[in-house]
Amino acid sequence: MIVVAVRDLLFRSKITSAAERLAVPILLAPRDRPLGDVVRETAGASVLADLNQPGMVEELAALKRDTGARVVGFLGHLQADLIEAAEAAGVDEVMTRGQLTGRLDEVLRRG
Repeated sequence: MIVVAVRDLLFRSKITSAAERLAVPILLAPRDRPLGDVVRETAGASVLADLNQPGMVEELAALKRDTGARVVGFLGHLQADLIEAAEAAGVDEVMTRGQLTGRLDEVLRRG
């Protein structure tokens, strides 16, 4: 199971369509609940998160500390400070949105 923390409706749709095509189970994280709570309730879940969302890097740092879940984060374009912060927070893999689009099937299959 992959918990998807993405607010952009078009990109959520792209991820959802690819997951359905690949028969990969995903859960779209509700906006009104802390991501950590959602992941803890979904034992063994990994996370795909939009790093440009306000507070996301901090939330992922706590998530990694508490659960050790695998996290793939993406951002709109190369932002060195945000990449550095995400890596320091323990995000396992950081890529641009374009890189994720090109590797979406692979990322979803890996979970």
